[in-house]
Amino acid sequence: MRKISLTITFSSIIFFAQAQCQAYFTYTQNGTTTIFNDLSSVNQGWSTNYSVSWNWDFGDGNYSTQQNPMHSYANNGMYLACLVVTFFDSTTINSCTSFFCDSILIGNSVPQSWDCNPVSGCYDPGTGLGQYSSFASCDTSCGISTPSWDCSLNTLLGCYDPGTGNGQFSSLAACQAACGISTSSWDCGPQGCYDPGTGLGAYTSLSACQAVCVSTTSSPCDSMILLAGQTMLVADVPNLNIIIYHWISTATDGTVLGEDSMSNTHQIFNVNNGIPYDTIDICMTYASSVGYSTCCVSWVWNPNLGIWAKMGSITNTQEFISVDRKLVKVIDMLGKETSINTNQILFFIYDSGAIEKIYINDK
Repeated sequence: MRKISLTITFSSIIFFAQAQCQAYFTYTQNGTTTIFNDLSSVNQGWSTNYSVSWNWDFGDGNYSTQQNPMHSYANNGMYLACLVVTFFDSTTINSCTSFFCDSILIGNSVPQSWDCNPVSGCYDPGTGLGQYSSFASCDTSCGISTPSWDCSLNTLLGCYDPGTGNGQFSSLAACQAACGISTSSWDCGPQGCYDPGTGLGAYTSLSACQAVCVSTTSSPCDSMILLAGQTMLVADVPNLNIIIYHWISTATDGTVLGEDSMSNTHQIFNVNNGIPYDTIDICMTYASSVGYSTCCVSWVWNPNLGIWAKMGSITNTQEFISVDRKLVKVIDMLGKETSINTNQILFFIYDSGAIEKIYINDK
């Protein structure tokens, strides 16, 4: 049973920090008849000269001011009965009001009933107290909105039903004749040819794109950079002409720190009870030659340099040497320049300004 209680105390002299009265009741049932038993109480030190009033709401549109009323419900279902009790001291002009509610099931189970939602149609509220006793009677007076269509030009949507009944076209065929879906076209990205979904790609056929576009093994995540500080930062992949459908950033314990859709930049709020995480994972889903692809990057905060370092995938010194870029210097976790030693975490700083956090294991 669902129970709710609230107490409010007023005084012309003193405001009591703790509740001085408490509404409460129990009930017994005999068929559809319910006998309510008032068990409200008042703090003995609050007053010895007070009057009490009771206001009952039985949850079916009926009320009572008796202390221990009896009430017969006309229909089975779930009802929320509430008692508001007020203690009033006419000598000190003190008043304390409290209310308490409890759910009451009449009958062995909640019967089906229906209410009308103008957009989604008829639904069962689960209380047995819906406006309609049958789906047919609800559907007759309510139903759902009349299907209609609007046109979203040069997007992946094409024709769609706005769900309001007020779309520009009364039939899907009429919408498609005027709108349809965007024309297929292709652009060349790091993962090869892809359809941007706008109809405005540089190539009108896949073969024309593939003739000049060579898929590389690199990932857009290789170009990912982080801007700003440790607690509020932005991820970006500059100078890449790709469509990013989804971003998500998580901490090592699974906490989601940021999520964006259809954006080429990504905001991250790195806070955990006031203390930022020092390691985060950023994943993005983007348009590729296979339709959708996802890549992820792990970043680690270096407090000595005040920067986020990208964790690399290099596992041995031979693999490191084969990378075609110029290494400026290597530093350890304390920010001190060091040599490339195995079995420890190091930060590699390149001539492009890129920084990688790498653990080299030569075993």
